[in-house]
Amino acid sequence: MKKHGKKTQKRAHPSPSAFGAGGSQDKTLVRATLHGNGTLTSSGGGVITGAFAMDPSVASGTDWADFSSTYDEFRVLGVRLILAPVQFGVAVNGGLMGLAFDDDSATNPASLSEVQQYATCRYAMVNGFTKLYSFTWWRPTRGAETAVVWNDVANPSGALGSIRIYASGLSASTIYYSYAMEFFVEFRGRR
Repeated sequence: MKKHGKKTQKRAHPSPSAFGAGGSQDKTLVRATLHGNGTLTSSGGGVITGAFAMDPSVASGTDWADFSSTYDEFRVLGVRLILAPVQFGVAVNGGLMGLAFDDDSATNPASLSEVQQYATCRYAMVNGFTKLYSFTWWRPTRGAETAVVWNDVANPSGALGSIRIYASGLSASTIYYSYAMEFFVEFRGRR
């Protein structure tokens, strides 16, 4: 049948594929903030050294469990570290603590200079002051060499990168900070 000189055509429906009926796949991205906490304690030698891996499963158990049971993949876009001193008004040895984002390593640094080599290095004073510190690092999300890799939720420790921390000259075996971490995470592939 013709209408105004044009032929009407019936639309074809997409055929089923290996990805499910209709060949559709959920491409929705969901962003969430997952929370974790703990303490920073000096060693018997008066050193704080560590690397907070970009593993969001260390966040509150219910946060990670809910998202990992719903989605197939994740990537950590950024992290916020909040440090609250617990030794304020107490005579303890102090010094300078370096904190830096490392895009591909999660090893503990051996010195402050190892942390200072990163352009992302920030500093906190480790002493009896009451200053609250808040540091945020964002991962580069554009460009072939800086794209944030997607990880399977079954292997959260496979996420690359960490926040590396180092301070020395501190009092031995002393809790210096309580910390809160916020992982800014993106999920995809609804199950």
